[in-house]
Amino acid sequence: MKPTVGFMFGDLAGDPANRLPEGPSTIDALSKLGFAMAEDPSNEQSQIPAAYTYFGQFIDHDITKTVFDPAIQAPGVSDIIEASTFIPLSQGDAIARVSNVRTAILDLDSVYGGLAQDATQENGEMELGDVSPAPFGTIRTASKKHDLPRRPLIPNPATDDEKDLDRQALIGDPRNDENLLVAQLHVGILRSHNELMQRGADGASARTKIRRRYQWAVLHDFLPRVCDATVVKDVLDNGPKLWKVASAQDLFMPLEFSTAAYRFGHSMIRADYSHNSTFNPDGIPATFNFLFTFTALSGDLQPGPGQDGEFPTLPDNWIIEWPRFFGTDANKASINPARRIDANLTPELGSLRDVQGNPIATLMGKLAARNLLRGYLLGLPTGQAVANRMGVPPLSRDVIKSATPSGLSATIEAAGLFERTPLWFYILAEAGAPKPGGPDGQHLGPVGSRIVAETLFNLAKFATDSVIASPPTKEELATGEFTLKGLIKIGQDPMMAPLA
Repeated sequence: MKPTVGFMFGDLAGDPANRLPEGPSTIDALSKLGFAMAEDPSNEQSQIPAAYTYFGQFIDHDITKTVFDPAIQAPGVSDIIEASTFIPLSQGDAIARVSNVRTAILDLDSVYGGLAQDATQENGEMELGDVSPAPFGTIRTASKKHDLPRRPLIPNPATDDEKDLDRQALIGDPRNDENLLVAQLHVGILRSHNELMQRGADGASARTKIRRRYQWAVLHDFLPRVCDATVVKDVLDNGPKLWKVASAQDLFMPLEFSTAAYRFGHSMIRADYSHNSTFNPDGIPATFNFLFTFTALSGDLQPGPGQDGEFPTLPDNWIIEWPRFFGTDANKASINPARRIDANLTPELGSLRDVQGNPIATLMGKLAARNLLRGYLLGLPTGQAVANRMGVPPLSRDVIKSATPSGLSATIEAAGLFERTPLWFYILAEAGAPKPGGPDGQHLGPVGSRIVAETLFNLAKFATDSVIASPPTKEELATGEFTLKGLIKIGQDPMMAPLA
């Protein structure tokens, strides 16, 4: 079977000199670094509207889901720390024993595949779920169709099978029901699909129209916001120069992308959001944990502290008001700007939740440590090795040291990680490098930008209904529907505040 993952820089990953040092000091340093990467949530904001934080997550769920074989999964990240002699996988083993179960290409199988086929009507229209009446703060809408399509509520599920089916979202990737913002983005795309059918498209042509708008938004709206503009222009104008893919048969998911570069979005997550007129900073804030509570996958749609019962679907006071998440000419980042892209994470990310919404107390719940140790486990090349391959001057020791949490310099020094830096941490440090030479947290630097832009370009090039193979016309672009905002606006509820 053809491998579904691989290395963008295979010759680098195959040379121990270009990987992290092996041994207990590296494992200890990585775990300590990961635990220390959370900071005060008042971290300076970027000029990126928060909608793009969750669009980035939505894209991730469409293209990648890494699955380890049992021989790798058995040790677990927490066991790596205890087994200080743990040896990272060779390049060949990493490719052979890790797989990507998504299609990789930007074809929206997360929307149209899997269980979504059970929620597709005969005429091609996509089913949506009705929202449930809330005890306060109802958001006025013309339609109740503002939740994902779901299986029915199972009161007091007695078995694991019943728990899995209880209010299960009928969507292509269940992870799009893991937090409210990405779930509402998914709802927005379903609504836009149906609106295109109301305009006269059949089911198949509506899918094509949605895919093409989505792909163009990824390349021409998302990438310019999160990557270096010079790198993006070069890739869009001239194609990739480092990861050149000749045909769809040669395509795979680069581990440098999925395990390191594309995890920059974790740095953009805010501690709370002005979600709508009910849940906003002047009323009840929509905290990060709340956003995990009001979905079935992570929180069972629970009504919250002090209230009884459970909602069968999303409460109608949690419908998103999208204008709060997009910028305007006067306010580029909206009232919900994403956090700066740097090596500091929202503290809430240090304690993720399981599928029942309970805090995870183990190391696996410590996102940063998991990312760093997974990169070590898979033998990713260091940030310096990748920069040198790209012809980019590597970050100075001072920049990496300034991105390192206080009190850890001696540990990082002893492990040799200032000279051989984990690729994920390197990319975050590069993005956070201060002006005049660095992006100052406003977008990725040259190494991160090149990996992300070239990967997404290739995944669009070989996608179904590819906009690279057949770009939209000037007339199509003039509709304004080929941006993220425009894609959501197609199906926006007419009674809600309009997207400008």
